[in-house]
Amino acid sequence: MKRNIFLAIAVTALMVASTIAQAADVSFSGQIRPRFNLDQDASDGTKTSKTFSSRVRLNAKANVNANTEVFLQLQSVGTWGVAGAQTLGTRVSAGGGAGAKGQASDNLADVGFHQAYLTLKNFAGMGVDAKIGRQEIILDGHRLFGNTGWTDGAETKDAIRLTHAGGNHAINYVYIEASNVAGVGQTNNDKGSVHVVHTKTQGVLGGTLSGYFTATNDAATDTTGSNEENWYTVGARQAGNIGGIDYRVEYYHQLGEAGNRATASGFGITNAAGADRDANMVGVRLGKKIGSGSVTLWYDRLSGTDDDDQSSGDWGAFDTMYDTGHKFYGFQDFYLARNGGGTGFFGLQDIALKTKMSPRAGWTLKADVHHFRTATDLSGSDADGIITSIADGATRVNGAMDSDLGTEVDLTVVHKYDANTKIVAGYSHYFTTHTFGQVNCGAAGNGGTCGSNNNDDSDWAYVMVDTKF
Repeated sequence: MKRNIFLAIAVTALMVASTIAQAADVSFSGQIRPRFNLDQDASDGTKTSKTFSSRVRLNAKANVNANTEVFLQLQSVGTWGVAGAQTLGTRVSAGGGAGAKGQASDNLADVGFHQAYLTLKNFAGMGVDAKIGRQEIILDGHRLFGNTGWTDGAETKDAIRLTHAGGNHAINYVYIEASNVAGVGQTNNDKGSVHVVHTKTQGVLGGTLSGYFTATNDAATDTTGSNEENWYTVGARQAGNIGGIDYRVEYYHQLGEAGNRATASGFGITNAAGADRDANMVGVRLGKKIGSGSVTLWYDRLSGTDDDDQSSGDWGAFDTMYDTGHKFYGFQDFYLARNGGGTGFFGLQDIALKTKMSPRAGWTLKADVHHFRTATDLSGSDADGIITSIADGATRVNGAMDSDLGTEVDLTVVHKYDANTKIVAGYSHYFTTHTFGQVNCGAAGNGGTCGSNNNDDSDWAYVMVDTKF
């Protein structure tokens, strides 16, 4: 009897909520995305890890009036069977133990706002839309600003975004609150922040031309008031289609202060006035549709630090900022460190071939091959001074290194199960090298234990169900 009463109350509450939502022009949507992972790193001394992870989202969008919208997105992420302050997300039973050890964890607090912002259209009659609050900042192809959607938690910013669009032009200004050195009432009154000006012009060379200017105030390492970093990124991106060829060309240059990053690297870089950034990134992609599939060639180069930087007191490693690196640098994610640490700060070259085909309706097969090299020539004379400064044959680097970081093969199968659900399975294999084993290892990397013998290949596989409603 009580069960029926509770059920009736729940149904009534749902009907009332739906009526209120309709009256206020509120719509709901969401996502549930469980994923099973198998991961074997590049050290033969570790076992294959097996994990289930998941993401659950519930979205609410309210059209308050003709000029105001509100978007709220609740999110819960976690790893099955794991609970705790750092890895919330699932109920876990230890089993077999006395007292609390044998009970399910029932004190989880893993739900929070992934996004929560309001949009003011035609703000103050200036022809500008203002989006204010926690939000995903995605610009163009996720190169410098993306949401890292592959990860369970994804990435959002506390930000203000102003957008003006007219004709074939658009301009964005974004303010991001990046870091706060000492919290509320910080001792140096310094807050880390990023300012972004992004422009887009359509109809250029069969596509769209984008321009970038970012100004970063990095106060994260500023504890004395004398080590604050102010640096800038300037660049452009052109993407489109000419003569049936899809293409993308982009270039970015970074300048400004590098703070103590150069001196703390151990590369022998000294500069009494503080090291300057002098880094760049270039990317080129060419693609062609063939039947139901496509073939794409691309080349990315992120500059690294070399002997010229050592002698001039500069820092040459390109900072990928808030990119979605999983989209670009191989699915095993060895090179996601935005500061270039995944390659020992020697930069990255990615020579890739990507293929895609659809053998039948609802099925897509993808095969990608990446060959990775350092941007700094380690076997030539570009890094002799740096290698001498940090040489350690037993752990991280020695004179036997060359530029070959290895090759990765990524295979993916996507099945559109129905209108709301897709099932994705993937397998990746990384063919490691001596250099990979030296620079991408230990606590700071994903390649297992450091040392010249750390050259065991790496494997990773997953199965994921993604349902959106």
